[in-house]
Amino acid sequence: MNGKIFFLLDALVFFTITWVTLYLRHGGLTWVSFRNQLYVYIPIFLLASFVLWLFSFYDVKLLRKQVIAYKRLIIAWLITLVGSVSIIYFSVLLPVYLPTPRRVLILILFVYFAYIYALRRNYFKLDVAKRNTLLFGNSPTITELVKGMRKSRGYKIREYEPAPSADKKYNLKNIDLVIVGSKLFRENPAAWDIITKKFIAKGACVDTDFNAYERVFQRISRESIEDSMWLLRGIGNRHEHSMYSMLKRVMDVSLAVVMLPVLVPLGCLIWILVRVIDGCDPIFTQKRVGYFGAEFIMYKFRTITPSTQESDTETLTKTGPFLRRFRLDEIPQIINVLKGEVSFVGPRPLWVGEYTILNENIPNHHIRSIAKPGITGWAQLNFKAPPNYKTKNGNKQLAEQAAFAGAFMRFSYDVWYIKNHSIMLDIEILVKTGLRMFIKDSSVTE
Repeated sequence: MNGKIFFLLDALVFFTITWVTLYLRHGGLTWVSFRNQLYVYIPIFLLASFVLWLFSFYDVKLLRKQVIAYKRLIIAWLITLVGSVSIIYFSVLLPVYLPTPRRVLILILFVYFAYIYALRRNYFKLDVAKRNTLLFGNSPTITELVKGMRKSRGYKIREYEPAPSADKKYNLKNIDLVIVGSKLFRENPAAWDIITKKFIAKGACVDTDFNAYERVFQRISRESIEDSMWLLRGIGNRHEHSMYSMLKRVMDVSLAVVMLPVLVPLGCLIWILVRVIDGCDPIFTQKRVGYFGAEFIMYKFRTITPSTQESDTETLTKTGPFLRRFRLDEIPQIINVLKGEVSFVGPRPLWVGEYTILNENIPNHHIRSIAKPGITGWAQLNFKAPPNYKTKNGNKQLAEQAAFAGAFMRFSYDVWYIKNHSIMLDIEILVKTGLRMFIKDSSVTE
């Protein structure tokens, strides 16, 4: 089942619940009366669907990996309820008689959201919802993939073997996907003939561990990033519409202009608060690496005290934790967007020193600069904030070696975005960033 089928089923259930509830509430319901109610309940359903999409209840890949917490469902329900009350309030302008829909709205939404939670939680427990999978090979990617699939609710591993056996009979009726490790044919040349005869020739869906890893985790595996030729094929073969760059620039400028009436007064207020409360220059500037390695000056509200900025331990200003928590320190970057140095969506622009450090420690890291950096992005949406730095002997460096693991994880998401970017993906990231602002980094699954 994909997101579209979920949506159609949800529509059927929502309007069934609405009809039954109204019928019981009024002791009967004519078609004309129900049709009049639809003037209100169709917008309510569309609002509920948008909120559920925002909270990833239509993200089948995410639903396969984990059950979405009921707390997020409650928040989605409250947002939908408030929005629905507004819709009903303005429904008095409609030229139809609505028999007090406010009295049944809470019940309809409660039953509907209970159905949403029950379906999403239990659907992938059904065998028909799981993808039966065979895996062959020994590689770090295969190992991580197996762990991820076993934790996932949407996959069932039928076989996991170092290599396929020529004497073993595999029942393809129970197999949806065959995954082959990237090193299998190199380490076991005879496996190619077996895979061809037993699976490819019989029409089985056969794929590599690199591609399967992307679908399961929506990021790039370490092995595939370290494999320069695979990375070249993946990035070089990505489909990019000829109008993409122009449309993205138009979207950036249009969104920036629309947001200016809100951001300018808010920015002025923050500027005053930082100046009065922290007693320092409110604007922080730093040289960052942009498109194709071009350096530019990025603007942010100051969250680090100037006196400790170059010391071993960076100290946050009094307003710093609040500004960082809700990403309000990013507001001045609207200047960079208007100048064309930064987009709203893209890989995070790195400090020049950080860029050099990571290029030296992460294979092919420079590839991230082929996309214009962004205020928000796929990595920022799916992973925690970047690591801290310290100064030693006059040179900044990562505060701890373990931070490289987090830097690589962010990079793997950035490469996935570069490979799969589109206007629709950019819009999805922008919309969901509003939700991400209220989610602590500690709550983001690594």
